[in-house]
Amino acid sequence: MDISFKFPNISFNYRVGCLIKKDNYVLLEENTDNNYYSFIGGRVKLGETSSEAIKREFFEETGLNVEVVRCMGIVENFFTSKYTKGACHEILIIYELKFTDKEAYKQDNIINKEEAKTSKFKWIAKDKITKDNFKPEILYNYLNQEELFHIINKDEVVNE
Repeated sequence: MDISFKFPNISFNYRVGCLIKKDNYVLLEENTDNNYYSFIGGRVKLGETSSEAIKREFFEETGLNVEVVRCMGIVENFFTSKYTKGACHEILIIYELKFTDKEAYKQDNIINKEEAKTSKFKWIAKDKITKDNFKPEILYNYLNQEELFHIINKDEVVNE
């Protein structure tokens, strides 16, 4: 059971996200409908640690096994959903991962088995990622940070 619930005026999500590094590239999710990049991830299940959740989510979406390199940071995110038009409170923990099988790094793009129609996983050159094409935008400045970060983000606009 996902740790996600709704009240009349607000919904809550406990999520995990990740990226994998390769030379001057990072593996991110590309939303093909809206033309932006974001961390690969999903919801944490009840009784599951965040590190277990990100490994499970990545495997479910790609069929590839990964290991946690480090926790990159934590985001307390408050926003209005573009889908429900309702208020959301989200806890997001972001990890850097690495493939357990080195051969996986040779794949140009990695299939997103769960959402192939709207997104794909792509190796993106770090210099091609901009604040304008990365969501949530507040995390753009933390893509290359080596120190653990904690962000409290309160958006006034609809979150994409």
